Amino acid sequence: MIDARVLGGALRITVGGEGVYIFDLEGRPVFFEHEFRSYERGLSGLLVRKSRRDGRRIVEEIVGDERESVLRSVYGAARRALDVSRGGGAEEALRLTVSRGIHWLREDELRFASLYMPISILPPDQYLSVVLQATVGCAYNRCSFCFFYRDRAYRAKDPREFEAHSTLVKEWLGAGAMIRRGIFLADANPLGAPREYVPEYVRIAREQFPGRDVYAFADYFSTRLESSDYSRMASLGLRRVYMGLESGSRDVLRLLNKPADPGLAVEMARRLGDAGVSRGVIVLVGAGGRKLWRDHVEGTVGVLSAMNLGKDDIVFLSRLFIRPDMPYALATRDVLDQLGMDEQEGELITALRDMGLRPAPYDIRESIY
Repeated sequence: MIDARVLGGALRITVGGEGVYIFDLEGRPVFFEHEFRSYERGLSGLLVRKSRRDGRRIVEEIVGDERESVLRSVYGAARRALDVSRGGGAEEALRLTVSRGIHWLREDELRFASLYMPISILPPDQYLSVVLQATVGCAYNRCSFCFFYRDRAYRAKDPREFEAHSTLVKEWLGAGAMIRRGIFLADANPLGAPREYVPEYVRIAREQFPGRDVYAFADYFSTRLESSDYSRMASLGLRRVYMGLESGSRDVLRLLNKPADPGLAVEMARRLGDAGVSRGVIVLVGAGGRKLWRDHVEGTVGVLSAMNLGKDDIVFLSRLFIRPDMPYALATRDVLDQLGMDEQEGELITALRDMGLRPAPYDIRESIY
């Protein structure tokens, strides 16, 4: 049995006994389950397979001949759905999708690369947003555990350049934007751009993609906005700001090479809350190793408590992934193993729930756009 229908701005094809395939309305595969395996493809062309092994989540990139084979099977499912179609609302979307195929995808990926610097990281709830690069890179870019923006110099786009970028992204996405419900302002800290630029980013984004809320990263130590600025942006459509607290312990922050004043994070979180902007606070599970475990957990819980977070806010727990070439790896060998990570994460989850807060997992390996 083959069923195809257009739902929620996407084409959904179900092939009994084989899988479920979801395309945007320009014919790009987005999510699919094929031969009992789950896949996700980003606009950049990145294709990952997600599975579980021994109780742990496995995320692996699919490349080369295997990637080609999987994508051909995905378009093959669309072709078979069109062959048995008897008209109805999905036939036009099916015809467009079948006309695309592998060669078109390659050209589309080149177009993506002409519009964006690599989108290195997104919050977990923003993978299906429209991403607009208001700034490029990270103005600080010295955290010992982070490698996301080492390949680029920081630069804030002026509103005219940002508007031109947004227009090109809108034209390129076409009907494919319909599956994307929000707008995410990249890169690391667009709210740290010149003060007069920031509300313009929100305004322009909403004009280009009406009806969508706006989201963004911000750091707590270089962003110089007041509650009045956040209130203005909230009225323009800013919905949530994501802040990398990492830890509430000054000693752990020093090891992470972040400015060691978590009180600044509390001030920023309160300003956002006063303006009606929800907060997404990111905590690094495993930061500081076993020696600083207690300082990390207790300091973090204390700082989160002082932020006055509520039901619309999220605390993201992100496990520390360490590469041998990271400054963090060179500074300490005190690293938690997976069992230690499990234990600390469980302790944090319990503490957060006892405070009435909402914890959520954040696996950076799953970030895809």
